[in-house]
Amino acid sequence: MTSSASRSDRGPSFSKITEMVNPSQAESAVTIAALDLGSNSFHLVVARAISEKSFEVLLKEKLMIRLGDVVSKFGYIDELHVRSVIEAIRSFRTLAESLGASELVALATSAFRDAENSSEVVDLIEGETGVSVSVISGSKEAELIFKAISTSVSFQDEVVMCADLGGGSLELIIGTQGELLWSHSFSLGVGRLTAKFLQRPDELSAKDIQKMRRFIHEALLPHYDVIKAFSPSILIGSSGSFLNIARMAISAQRPNVDLKMLEDLNQVSVKRSALKATGRTIIKSNTQERLAIPELDPKRVDIIQAAVLVLDELMQMFSFKALTLSEWALREGIILSELEGYESLAGGIDSIRHASVMGVTKRFAWNSFHAEQVAKLALSLFDQTADLHGLSETERELLFYGALLHDIGEHIAMEDHDRHSAYLIENSRLRGFTPQEKWVLVCLGRFHRRGYPKPDFAPFDHLSAEGQSVVVKLAGILRLADALDRSHEAVVDSVRVEIEKDRMIIFLNADGDFELESFGLRRKRSLFEQTFGVKVSLGLD
Repeated sequence: MTSSASRSDRGPSFSKITEMVNPSQAESAVTIAALDLGSNSFHLVVARAISEKSFEVLLKEKLMIRLGDVVSKFGYIDELHVRSVIEAIRSFRTLAESLGASELVALATSAFRDAENSSEVVDLIEGETGVSVSVISGSKEAELIFKAISTSVSFQDEVVMCADLGGGSLELIIGTQGELLWSHSFSLGVGRLTAKFLQRPDELSAKDIQKMRRFIHEALLPHYDVIKAFSPSILIGSSGSFLNIARMAISAQRPNVDLKMLEDLNQVSVKRSALKATGRTIIKSNTQERLAIPELDPKRVDIIQAAVLVLDELMQMFSFKALTLSEWALREGIILSELEGYESLAGGIDSIRHASVMGVTKRFAWNSFHAEQVAKLALSLFDQTADLHGLSETERELLFYGALLHDIGEHIAMEDHDRHSAYLIENSRLRGFTPQEKWVLVCLGRFHRRGYPKPDFAPFDHLSAEGQSVVVKLAGILRLADALDRSHEAVVDSVRVEIEKDRMIIFLNADGDFELESFGLRRKRSLFEQTFGVKVSLGLD
């Protein structure tokens, strides 16, 4: 199994677990509302801070205002839409305050940058709603988008191109996981392009398509040499239009795909061939035909063709073979930027994946003492049985996170908590993990206690044969580790493993009575024994 996480973004050593945010601090967490006044739609996200890089989303709301269309047509925001903007912001403020938001940060982008009466509208908004709106530059927008993407998607030490496509502009950003290297804002938003080139209300003609393609290419061309000099190896797309195209492409490839798999596309990669096939269908269709395409957002029916052409030009021009998706963009970047100002949230979590896992554990009343002990024992067993399992550092990291998450289902009920753990993991937004890695974690939650992993459990069935083998091996190790802390009292300080032919002895360095651990091991060793062909017994150092 492969992972997109580099060594620098892997989970911390076990000794760093104790530096994490204490779940008991939840009541004092900071709550921030981010309002993204985009050219297509207005977005509100209200989030409660967990750490400097992690937060729990309390509310998401979206209104399609299509302000960019108005500005493209008139050059200013007309009175009718001014009233719509004010009502939307007033409503969003009420929602944010109802959830206890201590801050509401409202940023406006391309449509406001272009509107002749932008400053007057901003003053009117503040006068009528009490919300101060800042109109940000394209470079500031790109900075916040990159902050969100690089905190949501793990892309190793690779140099990547991030593309965020809005109604009024396209932000292109080049960077590594920890550094923004270059950015530029292009006037290539889908609303702007559609208004400029759509001659007929129903569909693009071949001539319209040709003109739009040429316009996009010529806008990007002056920056071609600069971008190619960075040699970006991965294209990461954010924004609703790119995500919608990807959903349609996945659905077209796999008509019977579990719809739950399309809910969270973060870190999912879609091949260019699939995107191109879906793009051809979209480009050739009229409005009614597009509305019949599975997974098309009806609110994007008139602008999705422009999005297809922008994406296709980017991939062709810079030779990208796949599009990796980020569900975080400007609004999440606003929240992350605001969280940096709170000293109480700084430190302790320095990995996307680590921060994401700890965010989940905190939400579900995590038994940190037991989980930390199981994680420590699991990693020790993994390291000492390397000749048996033959797994890599990537799988070691997944075992670490699986151990931290394995008992979160106790938040729902002790009985069947393994099933509850699997449910909570599957339905949590774990940033920085590929879908395959997340399915492994779901399976570890489900099978850490009992049962043999089988295809009738959907997340296990989704995995390749290699991935399924990884699950079986890691589940066997996790069960041993869990058994060795059956008392939840950490009586086993450390373990030493000796393997002789078909026998494996686990020698315990224990402080106190370990009868419960011995009993637990006898009950939970069968999966490990079946998988690795050894008999497991205990010894005492």
